[in-house]
Amino acid sequence: MLNATQLERQHDAGPLSDEPHLAQFSICYKPRPGSALAAFGRSWFGRANDGTTRCAFSAPGLGGTTPGEIAPTPDRYLGLHAPFFSPLRLREGARIEDVKARLTSFAAHRKPIETGPLTLMRVRCSLVLRPAAPRPELDWLALQCFNAFDSFAAMFETAEDEQPHLSPYQRLLLKSFGQPNVMSEYRFSMRLAGALDPRQLDRLSQALAPVVDGICAEGVCVDGLSLVGTTSAAKNGQNLGTSTRLLGRYALAG
Repeated sequence: MLNATQLERQHDAGPLSDEPHLAQFSICYKPRPGSALAAFGRSWFGRANDGTTRCAFSAPGLGGTTPGEIAPTPDRYLGLHAPFFSPLRLREGARIEDVKARLTSFAAHRKPIETGPLTLMRVRCSLVLRPAAPRPELDWLALQCFNAFDSFAAMFETAEDEQPHLSPYQRLLLKSFGQPNVMSEYRFSMRLAGALDPRQLDRLSQALAPVVDGICAEGVCVDGLSLVGTTSAAKNGQNLGTSTRLLGRYALAG
């Protein structure tokens, strides 16, 4: 049986569907393989033998909340990560190879950024890891990333009533760019769970605090960007679901 590390490599390195089936692409920070934070991420967003992911973290003191009771998030299919460019479809005529070429050049001219200590934080109904102190350098990197790759993305319609928590400004961003948390609304975050009710959030944050405090006390170095692709498969007119794969890691080497 494959261990968690082997399963992660198998999942990340598996063959992609043909390019026409690429449904979405995104750019994010993923903890360096082999780091303590990456190991925690593998434990939290565990991988099943069939390549799908599930919340498989188990530790004493989850406060009566079992992994099965923890509401999943779409983030689990990417593992532990902080988005810099949220998943969007490629626009018509754009190629993922063009995105790779742009990202190679983009990363080569940017410097690594230290996050400083990370802390567990509640964001509405979710639990995230965020820098304890503001890091304008991360906000600036996200803005540069958005400006560099927005031209590759197709617009899509999102019903505003599906996200009632958005502010008027975030609604304007959603309508204009297909994403509400860009530019001045961006916050570097690694989401662990959500949506949860307040009681679940209390139990989960109390249980995870001692686990992540030691791992995140010094923070991490954002020293690279990961390009992730989501592909869709169909056979005989039937949708066979989607598959998320790591397309490449690009070191910040400026």
